[in-house]
Amino acid sequence: MKMILLAGGLGTRLKGVIGSIPKPMAPIVDSPFLEYLFTVFKKQGVKEFIVCTGHGGDAIRDYFGDGGRFGLSIRYTVERELLGTGGAIKLAEEWIETEHFLVTNGDTYFEVDLMDMVRFHESHKGIGTVALVHKEDPGRYGKVVCDRDNRITSFQEKPDGRKAGYINGGLYAFRKDVFHHIPENRVCSMEREILPSLIGEGLYGFPVEGYFIDIGVPEDYEKAKKELPLRRTP
Repeated sequence: MKMILLAGGLGTRLKGVIGSIPKPMAPIVDSPFLEYLFTVFKKQGVKEFIVCTGHGGDAIRDYFGDGGRFGLSIRYTVERELLGTGGAIKLAEEWIETEHFLVTNGDTYFEVDLMDMVRFHESHKGIGTVALVHKEDPGRYGKVVCDRDNRITSFQEKPDGRKAGYINGGLYAFRKDVFHHIPENRVCSMEREILPSLIGEGLYGFPVEGYFIDIGVPEDYEKAKKELPLRRTP
């Protein structure tokens, strides 16, 4: 199954730490963060990637090329102007030939049993499945609410108080017809616009207990630099 990897964001909150390089190329010891993502997905059999680039995309292409030296096949889309996460996914539509595909954020590392997630997604016959991670304080991310059948019923962008709950882990399985819900050549957010519009269309949450980290802020990037090398296995 192919995976679209979103790597075109500006990473403004990390700029003071990593300078002008794109966020997925933030160094973790002697490798870019993105290499850790490729490694964890390759171990689960995902070897075909469409990397959506924008800011700093040349640095990603120069390092990874066509993916051959990493045992991968990598293609790239290029956003001449930022299109948001939804617009970036739409750009990759022409290279998705299969009925189902995966999407991941390029700044989050999430250890998920992908085959288990895909089985869940296909068995529920929905349009999409969102991997969810439990947070004691979901305030920074917003909360995802599901019913007893794991159907997503709402996205709470600014949840009240600090009550624990599930957040969007930035990893998805979609049916190909999700592209019909994403406008062409327009800036749009998968998280704030497209996913909420899919409620009632068969959008499911898939709770996961695996390790999760988002390097979007300096403190979590520093945490990742300490923790990710310990999780890397040959």
